[in-house]
Amino acid sequence: MKINQTKIQLIHNPTAGAEEHEAEHLMEMLNAAGYRCSYASSKKKIMKKIATDVKYIAVAGGDGTVRKVVLTMLDKKLKYKRPLAVLPLGTANNIASSLGIEENLRLNAESWKQEKLQKLDIGVATTRKEEKYFIESFGFGLFPALIKWMDEQPKTLSEDPNEEVLQAHNALLHLAKHYQPIPATILLDGKELNDEFLMIELLNISRLGPKLVLAKNANPGDGMLELILIKAKQRPLIIKYLEEIVAGKKPQFPIKSIAVNQFKIKLDTKDIHVDDELMETNQHTWDVGVLPHMIEVLLTK
Repeated sequence: MKINQTKIQLIHNPTAGAEEHEAEHLMEMLNAAGYRCSYASSKKKIMKKIATDVKYIAVAGGDGTVRKVVLTMLDKKLKYKRPLAVLPLGTANNIASSLGIEENLRLNAESWKQEKLQKLDIGVATTRKEEKYFIESFGFGLFPALIKWMDEQPKTLSEDPNEEVLQAHNALLHLAKHYQPIPATILLDGKELNDEFLMIELLNISRLGPKLVLAKNANPGDGMLELILIKAKQRPLIIKYLEEIVAGKKPQFPIKSIAVNQFKIKLDTKDIHVDDELMETNQHTWDVGVLPHMIEVLLTK
């Protein structure tokens, strides 16, 4: 009977996924799985009408949609806070993949009844004038340079997600061969490190960008971030890794991550990103930390 059905709020990115991921089909699938479902588009004011009897917020979209919902929840009152259920419809789906969330949407939805929850930390990067929150990663160098390259490409490049990922791998390989290293000063565990870097990344999850597993042991609910430092002298390592990725192999990332909960860096670069967005800033000194256990996510395994 419907009176016993769990009520969920579906927040859907209407531009994500294929035809079977349209709003009507998703609603039918969720109703068939035994849920009472209300719909909202991620393109509108997504938290405007969260009913008090909603138990879960289901997010249908890619990493950007998940990030938008999480950051909106952080910015709202406690009454909007609910466990998130992720229906991955994006190109990379790094958040869902890092959490081991089922890609099959029907099996995914049916598993929510098990109520297996994972705490999710939020990273925070601050300067004297700015404060940025991140779900996936924050960093400098190669990856924001890749985002910039992809933003500059015509939309007609490819609409196939697998082809889009392969194009990104090839572009990142090209950048790795030619990118100018960034001089930086890093304060870590009371020690100062001065060097030139191709990439500096702080990851909350295991994956970055075009489905690259850079920190396989990352736990997004342990109150720590995984720091990846690729020094200029390590360029051959990253080139070899990306060449194998482009060739269709599955190599291990060659540089071990460092678990940190506080991090300070001083550098001068325009290549900065927070999650999948480029940043325009004149700030050179950043303090990075973690807000632990801010959100709960429903797991499927």
